[in-house]
Amino acid sequence: MNTAASGRDLPDGPNAATERARRIADRLDGLIARESARTGRAPTYRELAERINTLAGRDVISKDTIRNLHHGVNQKGQLPNPTVDTLDWLGRGFGIRAGAAYFVDEAKAAAVDEQLDRLEKIGGLKQALGNSEVVSLVQRASGLSDSSLHVLAALADKLQQLEKDAQGGTDRPKPPHG
Repeated sequence: MNTAASGRDLPDGPNAATERARRIADRLDGLIARESARTGRAPTYRELAERINTLAGRDVISKDTIRNLHHGVNQKGQLPNPTVDTLDWLGRGFGIRAGAAYFVDEAKAAAVDEQLDRLEKIGGLKQALGNSEVVSLVQRASGLSDSSLHVLAALADKLQQLEKDAQGGTDRPKPPHG
């Protein structure tokens, strides 16, 4: 018998299952968006299922289950009711050891998201340090006053935004597909 994952901080009542499905879908969408930003493309549901099943050493999830969780509803219009094991493996597929807790526990999700943000910043720093122009700019800026450094940082932010706007980019994550 499958035991559905439960959220400690979800309300009881008729809307609890809907809220849980929405939270799982939103968190999964965020993980897919992070991976897409890092790699340049979103993984397919099939790729995610293959990754997770390889990691598990057995079949623990299907592409259809991942799609249903991402959409927050299955093809029959019913709310998905994943097991704790399914959510554990889904989290592990994205490198999250917290597994099911990431998807149903607000405090755990916030802590994991904070760690993921820090890792992304470290990755960006490593990439920047590999760019000789960035290193040269840092070397030249190292002798500037705090006031000048604030101006330089503001200028860099403005230039980055202008380039992003010129490319039609946005920081807003896409909502779950549905």
